[in-house]
Amino acid sequence: MSKIHSAWLFMCKHKYFITILIIALIVGVVDEDSFLNRHPRRVRIDMLRQEIAHYKNQFNEADSKIRELETNKKAVEKIARERYLMKRTDEDIFIFKNEQEESSSNLSEADSE
Repeated sequence: MSKIHSAWLFMCKHKYFITILIIALIVGVVDEDSFLNRHPRRVRIDMLRQEIAHYKNQFNEADSKIRELETNKKAVEKIARERYLMKRTDEDIFIFKNEQEESSSNLSEADSE
């Protein structure tokens, strides 16, 4: 009985400390919103914020290109000629490729087979 009695006296003497310690363990480790669970959430939030910034930049670039296409007819013609190889009726188009581009495209075709 002396061990139980001495443990009880110790708990009565340090009841506030023990209570604070138990609450800190529950909040810090066991709880759903514990400090251990907050860290991965913070990392995920930071990644999502960086992703949002990246997509905002892409949106702004695309928006500026659209505005340029709406206001400048020569920009539309430039894109049509460069990307889609469109030409006027009295023109001929010559496409020049670098040897490095051809060798890399041949390698990628060989890898896919």
